Amino acid sequence: MEVSTSTRIFAIVTFIIYAVVCVVLGNVVSRKAKKGEGFGKSYFAGGGNMNFLAAGFMIAASFASGGTFLSNPGLAHAWGLMWPVCIATFTFSGLIAASIINKKLKIVCNRINAVSLGAVLQNRYGNNKFIAWYTPISIILFTGLFLYQQMTSGARLMETMTGLPYVWGLVIFGVILLAYTVVGGSKGTAAVSIFQGFVMTVTTVVLAIGIVSYVGGHFGSLENAFRDLAATSPTSVSPVANFSFAIVACYLFQIGVSGNIGKDNVAQAVKIGDSKSLHNSTAITLAFVGLWSIVMPTLGTVGKTVFPDVVPDTIIPTAALTVLPPVFAGIVASGVVAAIQSTIAFQLLNVNSCVVMDIYGGLIKKGKASDEQLKKVNTAAVVVVVAITVLFAIKPPALIGVINNFTIAGGACAFFMPVLFGTWWKRANKYGCIASMILGIGYYLLSTVFPALTFGLLPLVPSLVIACVAMVVVSLLTPAPDAQTLDVWFGVGRSVVPAKTGNG
Repeated sequence: MEVSTSTRIFAIVTFIIYAVVCVVLGNVVSRKAKKGEGFGKSYFAGGGNMNFLAAGFMIAASFASGGTFLSNPGLAHAWGLMWPVCIATFTFSGLIAASIINKKLKIVCNRINAVSLGAVLQNRYGNNKFIAWYTPISIILFTGLFLYQQMTSGARLMETMTGLPYVWGLVIFGVILLAYTVVGGSKGTAAVSIFQGFVMTVTTVVLAIGIVSYVGGHFGSLENAFRDLAATSPTSVSPVANFSFAIVACYLFQIGVSGNIGKDNVAQAVKIGDSKSLHNSTAITLAFVGLWSIVMPTLGTVGKTVFPDVVPDTIIPTAALTVLPPVFAGIVASGVVAAIQSTIAFQLLNVNSCVVMDIYGGLIKKGKASDEQLKKVNTAAVVVVVAITVLFAIKPPALIGVINNFTIAGGACAFFMPVLFGTWWKRANKYGCIASMILGIGYYLLSTVFPALTFGLLPLVPSLVIACVAMVVVSLLTPAPDAQTLDVWFGVGRSVVPAKTGNG
């Protein structure tokens, strides 16, 4: 659609203000960060004692990606109210499950002085070399693909809203990320996340008021609009009209639970301070992710009443440019960018913790890397990861949604069972973990190529069943973990040994 010059100018000016605030805020906060904690703990965990506000917003903002403001409203536009129902489960069941896991992981990370999933799984599963290499490489693969997808979404949005060339959008995204993540670390990123959360909340409220008012003006009331939608597109108002109940249940599980237990839990847990901060940060995460993740997809379905023929993924930009004054359209653009960048920043720290702490500090330097060495490797790794992501995203594929689904489901197949059973089942051992990792990912790849192996379900579900059976059966048939490991994870922690990783 045609965008007026005034709207583009407001969008560009608003985005410039947003970008400047992010860079300045991230760098100022990082300069005030407490020193002497060791590079790993200071940079990747923010000292391990973030207050509930910083931790809550950082975790919340990491959940709100481009999917929250673009893809999910698009799916709700295409599939109807079924998708907001699925997203609601993501908000509540998933985040509650994650908080339970995170509480246990926080205790363990404090005991073994770990800040990465690789170090945690090594400690839990007998310092096995396969797990030591498999964990960081898998995280780099799945998270790297996710960063690629998010970067592409952000550049496309900027192209639509501001008129800037797609490649410019990619470069601008990369520069801003480098400016506040390389120096800022977790504390700088957390401070920026609070600001980004505010921008996303304003965006959500403004869009909700604008779209509902616009729809009401056309149909007289929201009820009339949905009655008309039910008459013209009856599948949009029936949660199971487009999919079988089994598929809906699979989506509920995939979005609500599996995506919240796995590769990101340690990155979330290590940033939180005490138990009170954990509980309060969980409340903040639930409140704000709930607002963003339920309202935005619902607006996708509401928007279908007045914009039935738009490309689904463009429903939010289309609505913003149509129903809002130019200055608010600029705020919406910044809000979506904030959602994308906050997620990229969090996941970038996650990838770097694997490269710097697990691969370089733990496997290459055998835990003997100095803080200065870790800092240099970290800076180089951030620049390389962002540069590679930008270069690959210059020519994005048509089926970007396929990549997004692969990153979520693939990451779950790799780490859901090792994290879940490792945290709560004493008998889980390294042999069960290895079997679960190999068979979970292997079956997922096979069932993606051969759909008959899914038995009419999403590929993730039978893959996780296979991974679960492998974990339980193989663990029971092989020796139990040693007493020292069980004490660290399930006892009082008196026999703690440092994690096999770089300096914490």
